[in-house]
Amino acid sequence: MKKGTLLFIGGLIMYMAGIYLSTIWTVAGSAIGVLGGMMMGASTYFYVMNNKRQS
Repeated sequence: MKKGTLLFIGGLIMYMAGIYLSTIWTVAGSAIGVLGGMMMGASTYFYVMNNKRQS
């Protein structure tokens, strides 16, 4: 599996888990949600680099 896709899926899972956990443990859930969002954002770098290489 490619790096960008793997980061996006992992970030999405962490983001959704963070939203769920923030209803129980506010600080831990928020931290996991923020880290998941950052992973999803970082995955766009690999998508762009992959598109530039293919062109």
